[in-house]
Amino acid sequence: MEVTRTSQFFLIATVIIFLSACGQTQTEEVFPLESQSCLEQSIPHEYLVSWKTGELTVEQGEDRQSFINNFVSPNLDRIEHIESHKRIQIETGDTQDYSFTAGEIDNWGARTTGASEAWKRGFKGEGVIVAVVDSGVDRTHNQLAGQIYSNPGETGLDDNGIDKRQNGIDDDNNGYIDDYAGYDFTSDSGEVEDTSSHGTHVAGIIAAHHNDTEISTEHVQGVAPEATLLPIDFIGPAGGTTADAVLAIDYAVKMGAKVINASWGGGPCSTTLGQRIRQLENDDVLFINAAGNGQPGRNIDEYIEYPASFNLAPQITVGSITSYGGMARHSNYGDRNVHLFAPGFAIYSTVPEQGVRALTGTSMATPFVSGAAALLWSFKPSLSAKEVKQILMTSVKMDPDYHNQTHGTLNISEALALAESFLP
Repeated sequence: MEVTRTSQFFLIATVIIFLSACGQTQTEEVFPLESQSCLEQSIPHEYLVSWKTGELTVEQGEDRQSFINNFVSPNLDRIEHIESHKRIQIETGDTQDYSFTAGEIDNWGARTTGASEAWKRGFKGEGVIVAVVDSGVDRTHNQLAGQIYSNPGETGLDDNGIDKRQNGIDDDNNGYIDDYAGYDFTSDSGEVEDTSSHGTHVAGIIAAHHNDTEISTEHVQGVAPEATLLPIDFIGPAGGTTADAVLAIDYAVKMGAKVINASWGGGPCSTTLGQRIRQLENDDVLFINAAGNGQPGRNIDEYIEYPASFNLAPQITVGSITSYGGMARHSNYGDRNVHLFAPGFAIYSTVPEQGVRALTGTSMATPFVSGAAALLWSFKPSLSAKEVKQILMTSVKMDPDYHNQTHGTLNISEALALAESFLP
């Protein structure tokens, strides 16, 4: 059959339209449009690119269309996913200093959760690494210095007799130079310093050192005072970024952390961050994060906030109670996306320059659960992350007025009793 010139043009045009549509579909699959609420936390002209090789990079673009034309289209076959690069902020609550004198530090959180039951039995978190992914940690604080992780591959002397901690060489070949006691992703340095006191306060709740078996008012009492703290700084004065959050999580896993404490929040969406948290299930690591704060707190089943609202298998999202046992007014909540509550009002803990301060917020509640997880793993190292999460959620002290998934608050003494039934 003879094909007319008109038919040929029609066929060619159809093919061009089809191929163009396919290209557009592929682009939208790897670089989907984001809602306006998603874009509110975006860093202007920055895009987070996940490559099929597993690499993560931040790329620049004037606007979405020019970025597609100049970067996405030429690299489309090699790209897994693209999203706008977003800011992450510390979950700040009430930063008022509560007055106290020596001998009057109220460790009501440790008392309410029953942490001393573990201490009496000799279980204090020993052998468990807890990553404090935050604003940094004051590694010289007298209640924290002995708990800080020491990287054996970056300590001692190198072949030239130079201190590995400061020789400018990646001695252990893990991709990071001089990370002898954690890493600062804001400055790409092994010298981790706390820029806001937030991370140091969180670290103290987890593992401020003491030798007590009973609740005391003499000093801060970390929930798991023999756990090892891995300081990872990714939040500076301007906040953190999604890329650095993912890199920090990767680093925590690489260095052997069993628990990642995340007392921070991002915007209303990040596929890349969610995917990395989901993968922690394969790493047998728990990701314990703050539910977030408000005046008053909001239902994050409805008002989505990430990472709190992801509700993924390796994740525990924590809200706050007051010393009277009621839901804290500042705390976000949710019958689906918040798993349990923990003490989060006027919590005394360590701050830089050998200080002690009482702070309020879900940032303070979260490390109680991280410390509890460390206690369980020191009590029974054979437990999986899935089992530790199950124990923490099943053992809660229940209150029908609590708006969270378990309708309960952290109960360490009951968690230990429940853990005894797990084999071996």
